[in-house]
Amino acid sequence: MIEQHNAGSEAPRPVRLSGGLIAFMAFMVLPALIAFAVVLGAWAVSDEVHAAQREPPAGASNTPTVAAWKTTLVLICPIH
Repeated sequence: MIEQHNAGSEAPRPVRLSGGLIAFMAFMVLPALIAFAVVLGAWAVSDEVHAAQREPPAGASNTPTVAAWKTTLVLICPIH
């Protein structure tokens, strides 16, 4: 049955902080936090990756090696 709602008869109820609301807000913020972590991580290792790419070929002495995850992280981030 549909009830008529009289706007003046009841005071508005406050928003209840439930576990579902907190989880919903966490899932809404999570992509932004992941994007920020990727950009920050790529910024932290980009100098090392670019320096390793500029170095002479593998036959030269003291050639720096870079972990594969660092190279992947820099390639994922479009800013770096």
